[in-house]
Amino acid sequence: MANGPPKWLIPAILFAHFGLLACYTFPSRWIPDRLRYWSITYARPLFHQGWDLFAPDPPRCSCEVQAGIGESWRALDASGDNYLRTRMVRNVAAYLNGGSPFPDTLTVPPVMEEALLGLVRDMMHDEGDLRFRAVQHCVVDDHRPTDRDTRYVPIVFVDRHQP
Repeated sequence: MANGPPKWLIPAILFAHFGLLACYTFPSRWIPDRLRYWSITYARPLFHQGWDLFAPDPPRCSCEVQAGIGESWRALDASGDNYLRTRMVRNVAAYLNGGSPFPDTLTVPPVMEEALLGLVRDMMHDEGDLRFRAVQHCVVDDHRPTDRDTRYVPIVFVDRHQP
């Protein structure tokens, strides 16, 4: 009997690797949502470079996601948070396409609702009137990129029970 990994382990790892990369590169309408999110989680930190590496064109807006209870709001990536939370919140903002101006209300799918609720679970224990918003600071004039408009855009979740 040979010591070491089973014969099927290496092919299974290679199959999973190439399968997740294929799901990441195929058009989103071809891939089920859950599989698409897993492929993004796997591939983006390791392989994604973006076009700004080759043709720098800075985003028009910077985006911050905030959670609110009552009248108080808190940024989900507030200073003092650990690196992992900050990285997760930045990925959420990138998924929402925070570099481009948002419409007046941002509607997000149920999987994003779960992600946002998971991020605030430890931060806010009173889940009374919990709501989310995106705060965007957008460039108004290309000749003065430091002059930015601030927009507060409510985040609304898709109702899972509607047909």
